[in-house]
Amino acid sequence: MRFNKYYIVADTREQFKNESLISLRPYNDHCSNESINYIVEQLREIGYDVEVFGGVEKLIEAFYQKKIFLETLFLNFSDGLNQKSRKAQSAILLELLGVPYMGSDPLAMLMAGNKAYAKKMVSTEVRVPHGILVFKNDSIPQHLKFPVVLKPNREGSSIGICQKNICSNVQEIETQLPNLLTQFSEILVEEYIPGYEITCFVIGNRDNYYLTEPIICEYNRVRYFDNFVFGLEEKASRHRKEYLARNVLNNLQVENIRHVAQIVFETLNMKDFARVDFRLQKDGQLYFIEINGNPVISKTSEIGIISRELNIPFGEIVANIIHAATKRLTSNHE
Repeated sequence: MRFNKYYIVADTREQFKNESLISLRPYNDHCSNESINYIVEQLREIGYDVEVFGGVEKLIEAFYQKKIFLETLFLNFSDGLNQKSRKAQSAILLELLGVPYMGSDPLAMLMAGNKAYAKKMVSTEVRVPHGILVFKNDSIPQHLKFPVVLKPNREGSSIGICQKNICSNVQEIETQLPNLLTQFSEILVEEYIPGYEITCFVIGNRDNYYLTEPIICEYNRVRYFDNFVFGLEEKASRHRKEYLARNVLNNLQVENIRHVAQIVFETLNMKDFARVDFRLQKDGQLYFIEINGNPVISKTSEIGIISRELNIPFGEIVANIIHAATKRLTSNHE
């Protein structure tokens, strides 16, 4: 299989409401127009014939028009529209079109986008916080180990999360939980894990990883968090600082994060690229927090940091995701 044309599938940030109360720029769980245009520019510079195709609505239109695409690889950067299962929408439509595409399949995207289920899937392989999934009209869970953090189970980009979501007793849960359930209908009540905030970008597939690079996060000059969670406003304010973990942690810790990130990636059957989030404790215990099967790729995201810190051209890193998809699609495994 040979690809001569590359179409970027994306529903962009500007199409959706600003979830932040403080950010003047739109902030939500989608990539920006600027980021998509930058990807196009960087890929064209290294010789790719790439264009922006559009998002979910364009895919629906192409399906009904029975369009045929030859020698074309679709680069799926879309997080869908507004529905609960939006993260799988573009992958489902790409499969209906019968075209090869970069990124994880619909089932993997749905599992990754469900925090509680993703943890259950990997819990026999890696450490995960204890958590209970609560739906509307459920009673407050008993026998909790405090503190806990309340998280919308199927949202990304810390939507629905603020510092008040860290609860030290049942009374605090009673204050926070009803409003969250009204907004999001299912909430994960999860053991709060103190530690370093670690995120690890993974590019590749089983037995052939191009890059697995952990990054450590800092906020207000603090790196080890005892009673803090990165909420929506902390992320939207852009006050968070991120560094390569190799500049802070020892080699053994970094290699362990890489190894565990790949275990999570493979256990959840992810494809080509993803971002895996952890908390690392002082005693070295590493807890899996969540995985994003379609993380934002931009100059200011993890890929941008890796590009600058390791002096790897941005376009080359994105091209490695394409290489991973191409090798997977041209092998005998799919």
